[in-house]
Amino acid sequence: ARGGPLGPSFVLPEGFRDTRAALIERFPALRTGIGEVLSDMERIATGLGVLSRGRAAFDDPLAGLSALLKLGPVVSGWRGSLSERLQRAFGEDEAAKCALAANVLYWHDNPDTLWWILFAVAQGGYIASGSRYIQGGSQRLSNALARALRTAGGELVLHRRVTEILLDANGLPIGVAHEGKGGGRAEARGRVIVSNAAPAAVASMLPQTKRQAFSAPYAERPLSISLFSATFGIAQRPAEFGMAAYSTMLLPEWMRTLRDYRRGAAILAELPGEALPPIAVVNYSAIDSGLGGPPFPVSVVGADRLANWQDLDAASYEEKRDRWAKALVAGLDRVYPGFAGSVVSSVFSTASSISSYLNAPDGAVYGFAPTPPTGPIWQGSGRSPRTPVDRLFLASSYAGSGGYTGAILAGATAARHVLAALPVSKK
Repeated sequence: ARGGPLGPSFVLPEGFRDTRAALIERFPALRTGIGEVLSDMERIATGLGVLSRGRAAFDDPLAGLSALLKLGPVVSGWRGSLSERLQRAFGEDEAAKCALAANVLYWHDNPDTLWWILFAVAQGGYIASGSRYIQGGSQRLSNALARALRTAGGELVLHRRVTEILLDANGLPIGVAHEGKGGGRAEARGRVIVSNAAPAAVASMLPQTKRQAFSAPYAERPLSISLFSATFGIAQRPAEFGMAAYSTMLLPEWMRTLRDYRRGAAILAELPGEALPPIAVVNYSAIDSGLGGPPFPVSVVGADRLANWQDLDAASYEEKRDRWAKALVAGLDRVYPGFAGSVVSSVFSTASSISSYLNAPDGAVYGFAPTPPTGPIWQGSGRSPRTPVDRLFLASSYAGSGGYTGAILAGATAARHVLAALPVSKK
């Protein structure tokens, strides 16, 4: 991370011991606060990690008990925000807050409303074991899942849109109806339905009499942020321009506090000027990504809003998108001289792209906003694959948390619910 209140670059290491040492070296006056906040994060991340295995966590009773004992920080910080916790640890030192949480963009764009527990689990996981990338890109995972499905006797139907969720007289799912681009209604039967669509989209597929009851639990939950994403093909290895890290958070000069992240998305409401939003830059050639090159892919991501791209005709939309892509290249060139001259291709997606491509309300990419729970800890976080319709489950960020890992974990949790809902066959 570099820029903004942080100033010169700071590398957040892998491993809690090394992270603690690096933060104390950079901010020696905050030794106590650094130790306390990292200790809380480690206990939360490891404790919840063990307990996420469910009953299997207690196959080793000592490990299960140890996990429970680590959850004191969860109880004390249950309704807290990231801003509140970092304020207790670091006071008014905004540079220290950015050193630990510069990548807040991976979950939210407002530390005042980002749930501290979710951040502790996610960022604690990064610190504990680093990040992981699927070699060759995400499509390889999709292909592997498709092969597993077909090997198990399943059928994969593509280029179809589900239009109805079919229920029996008792209100239980019996299948779905789907159509191709040219029509042609067909049905697929099943006792359990799993959807990765937003709850608002799921509700529209249900019979009219069921929609209000289905939507009620989700009605007051705010949606997550959206994102813009630019991918640039670079003729030379980005390391030649000084881009050595896999992931870099570039904080603009106008940022004075971590809270200023919440102003980033609004910048894209206008045509680009001197100010750029905070951005995450990913250099895939810094790791053994399997993506090859040249051209070498570099991805740039920042917070966005669907409103930034609405009420534009096609020509105005394309012009604005093109000018923002050029502004990002120019901004990267100021940080990494020579970058602009090496760009040979680019693709720029906006919140509008995400909304139309994923049918995501308001272009939300992380499901519901990761805000702190309003209820006591015994009520849980309120995020679950379960829905008001029995045997109809969510398997997306809406059922858990946002981001790549959050979506996959939500799908795994949904799978366990599905297995529990189906009767066990006798062999």
